[in-house]
Amino acid sequence: MKGRKKENPIPIVVVYKKPTGKKFYLRIFIDCSLDDINTLGKRNPLLPDNYTIQEIGIGKGFIEKYKKQFNIKSISS
Repeated sequence: MKGRKKENPIPIVVVYKKPTGKKFYLRIFIDCSLDDINTLGKRNPLLPDNYTIQEIGIGKGFIEKYKKQFNIKSISS
């Protein structure tokens, strides 16, 4: 990676649902890009292919917003 190292990386917040069940999960990614999360053809994807992504937000403000909107108690990392 060229250039200066980022001092404060912007988090990417993802709300997803597993194929079995109705519960929503929230996950925060710090050191990756949006394309790494959304790409289906990766050998080792960050989220498994059978998970359904409900919402993706960029920034810290989406953490509390999605926790209230989807009634999420804890954050998976």
